[in-house]
Amino acid sequence: MADLANLKSSFSKQSFVLGLDIGSAAVSAVEMSLEGEVLRTYYAFHHGDIYKTLCSLLAGIEFSLLRGAACTSTSPHFLNNAFRCDSRIACITAAKHNRHQVGSLLSVGGEKFSLITFDAEGNYRNLKTNTSCAAGTGSFLDQQARRLNLSDSAELSQLALQNKNIPPIIASRCSVFAKTDIVHAQQTGYSLE
Repeated sequence: MADLANLKSSFSKQSFVLGLDIGSAAVSAVEMSLEGEVLRTYYAFHHGDIYKTLCSLLAGIEFSLLRGAACTSTSPHFLNNAFRCDSRIACITAAKHNRHQVGSLLSVGGEKFSLITFDAEGNYRNLKTNTSCAAGTGSFLDQQARRLNLSDSAELSQLALQNKNIPPIIASRCSVFAKTDIVHAQQTGYSLE
């Protein structure tokens, strides 16, 4: 009987659930243990070919250990048997799980961003989203990072956090104006940070 218990314990440690978020620009996936521990994460730009990117991203997954799957409501409907949840609810739940006291949550996607705010007790207070313009979104930030010979917006963010000087004024309402301001700032001698 003890061997059966050990086998069962070993089996449950290897089992996982899969979470998927497929947005306008990228596919994100996470393998989580049944206890909620993040085992592996995956992220790739799909360049319009969602199915091929998803298959490539998940090629190394041991599906015999998969116990369930969930995806955000923005994910395509070919994910038939996955539990669906609202992407904002998923972000709020994850933020509160990882940081028990959350004041605000900024979600930046490929074409949209949203700011969710909470009151002092951690209750939802407000939601603000961008207009149909892509200014300040992930795609624009990645584009500017590449223009500056950086790998992506994550590297751009890391450099920006290192800045100790007064930052240039860059338009935040229009990506065309923002790009113009960035070019002008470079020409006047601002550092990359």
